[in-house]
Amino acid sequence: MRINPVPDFMTDVYDLLYYVTGNNQIFRGDQSREVLPADNNYIIYTPIAQKRIGTNVVTFNAVGVEPEDNAPETDSKLLQIDLQIDFYGVNAFGFAEGLETFSKAGRCNDWLKRNGREIRVLYATDPVNATLVDETHQYVNRWYTMLSICLTASVTDFIPWIEEIPVYATPEELVNGVRLRNIDVDFK
Repeated sequence: MRINPVPDFMTDVYDLLYYVTGNNQIFRGDQSREVLPADNNYIIYTPIAQKRIGTNVVTFNAVGVEPEDNAPETDSKLLQIDLQIDFYGVNAFGFAEGLETFSKAGRCNDWLKRNGREIRVLYATDPVNATLVDETHQYVNRWYTMLSICLTASVTDFIPWIEEIPVYATPEELVNGVRLRNIDVDFK
């Protein structure tokens, strides 16, 4: 069995934030040990939760594989990952609003696909004002939005397979009126 790598969604989100804001002071929020910039002009993004969307998709491909060999079967599921994006500084509202607007435009996923990204943006919530007072008793302009993305996780296993199954019936069974039925498709 092979667990296929999950796309590096944190790097993809970083690149998306940089593209939308042009700000390169972007920090990963969970377990961050970084010293934050003194000018209070930065972005922090933190994964909050992930959940499955729908059911698994199973794909089996025996093209070019001999019947005595094992063929790949891949089980995939679509994941939704929610991230909190915090914007700090004088441009915080503009950045949060820009991300929310861009995430709901068709161009957002076009940009991700065109740049080889494996995530897709579902939506971003409306920006929320969360201005605070820092330890020097200065107001810090802070706005945040929740960004919801999706990606595919999958596992591949190699399983044996067959091309055909012989079904045998004696001539007496057929002569005596007994017929072979496939109970999955024969409805009366």
